[in-house]
This record gives sequence, structure tokens and C-alpha cells, in this order.
Amino acid sequence: MKNTITLSSYAKINLSIDVGRPDPETGMHPVDMIMQQVSLSDTVRIDLSDCGEDEEDRISLSCSKPFLPTDDRNLAWRAAALMREAFADHPEVRRSRIHIDIQKRIPVAAGLAGGSGNAAAVIHGLNTMWRLGLSLREICDLCARLGSDIPFTACGQARRNYVLPRKVRKDPLAVSCMHATGTGTLLTPVRPLKAAVVLAKPPISVSTASVYKGIDSCEIPARPENGLLAEALARGDREAAEAQMINVLENYTLAAEPQVAALKALMEESCAGAGKVLMSGSGPTVFALFRDREDAVKAGKALRHRKYETFWCQTTI
Repeated sequence: MKNTITLSSYAKINLSIDVGRPDPETGMHPVDMIMQQVSLSDTVRIDLSDCGEDEEDRISLSCSKPFLPTDDRNLAWRAAALMREAFADHPEVRRSRIHIDIQKRIPVAAGLAGGSGNAAAVIHGLNTMWRLGLSLREICDLCARLGSDIPFTACGQARRNYVLPRKVRKDPLAVSCMHATGTGTLLTPVRPLKAAVVLAKPPISVSTASVYKGIDSCEIPARPENGLLAEALARGDREAAEAQMINVLENYTLAAEPQVAALKALMEESCAGAGKVLMSGSGPTVFALFRDREDAVKAGKALRHRKYETFWCQTTI
């Protein structure tokens, strides 16, 4: 059994989001969106040791951000617990003590799926270390039990983490751009966008639950046609693709959070060379897409000068 594995856990942006009315039984909103992985990443290291028959402290977690929980409030911890429960009869699983260390670079509670990606990395890592032989579809099914963004992050990680099993890396679902529907877990591969990206975040957090609750009372003046967006990406038509890059959640968040609205307006005005400026997820992060890397770096430096938490990265293909 391999004792240590280190994985990159990538952020995502939403090239589009549309939402429907909540399901009367579950209260969940159906979504129709296109997600794109970007190169900004956390590092997740998993160490296994033999605990014999000891039932105590089977899972531990450390993190470079001291304000983040390191117990069952952390998605990565819960991913390890899910894997222990799902494969409890496997002899290596029974004897393993799991320690997870997360080096955070992705902003927290920012609409970038940082925590979701950490959970997916733990599932990937334990599948590899315990030699479970899971397919990427089976990994995604496990991820879906923890959260709606997690299967997508697992697919993107599979494409770029070369320590993972070949059958996972070469699976048709190992892609960095997906059309997601239902609760966000029904995934269809889409040709990825090639772009330089600037991410900027105001010094606030936004409650995803509050945004989804609030959007029900908002007027939605425009919605993305995600089929057209996927087709435009497939033929490399950047202008047509950007015309369909709409996030309907902006209708709530920009009104409820003036700092997010101000940041988006600033980026639309000052990010020379940006083809599209859009909020990611429920916010508060705003991103700008560039064709030219130098334009992206220049814009990122200007936003940092204004004291925004800012990152330059690129889409992954």
C-alpha cells in the first residue's frame, strides 16, 4: 500500500449559471450551467499509517488556514469518512489511519469550489492508495453524496494529476469543462475555453443558501442558452460564447452585496483587454477573461494595488 500521495485540487469558474424554481419536495434548485476548471489550486497531501484495531482518531486533518475547521465540518474530512464507511470491509481500509494536510491557495467561501475540490482530491487519493480500482464514474457518484460541485472537480483533477491510475486519467469524463444540469451532478463534457483569467474577491463572504433563497424573488432579465454556449465553445467562437456567459445569480448578489457590485463595475471599466467579466458561482469572486496573458497580469496587478485579493491564472484544457 502506498503511504503518501499529493494531489492538486483546482478551482473552477462558472462560465454560465441558470437556475429553476426549487423542487417542492427537496427545496433544491435545478441548475443549468457550464463550469470551467482553472489552474489556481490547493495542494492536498494524504498520509496513511497502520492503526491496527484501534478505533480512535482514524481521521485527522491539518490546514494552512488556521480558521478553517479540521473536523467533520470540513468537506475533506467528510470525504475520508465516506470512503472509510463505503469500503469498510476492505482489509487495508480497516487498518488505515488517515491524515490529510491541505495547503490553501484558493480563496475560501468564494464561489470557486475550493472546499469541494479538496473533498474530491481525498476520494481520488484514497481510491489510489487503497487500490480500490474505482472508475471515474464511481468516484463521481461518491462525490455527489457530499455536494453538487464535487463531481465536476473530480473530473478536472483526473485529467491533470498524473499520480492517479491510468484508467481514471484516460476516462472520457476526465475533462476540465462540463455542462452540468439537475442538481449540478449530471455532467456532459464540453470543449474547454482557452483564456487567461484574473480572479478578484472583495473582503466578504457570501452565503450560497441565502443567494439561492433570494433569487426566487428576483426578476431575471436574461438567461444563458447553454446549448448555444457549448456549441460556440466547440467551434472556438469566442465572441458567440461570451454572449451566452450569463450568471443569473448576479441578479441577487450584486443587489444584496454592494462590494461585489462595485468590484464587477471596476473590473468592467478597468480591465483593458477583457472579453468578459462575470461573477463566479454565488459570489463574491468576480473573474475577467483575457486573450492576452500580459493584459491579464497588468489587470491583476492593478486590482492588487486596490487591495483586492487577486489571482492571475489560466483555464485548463
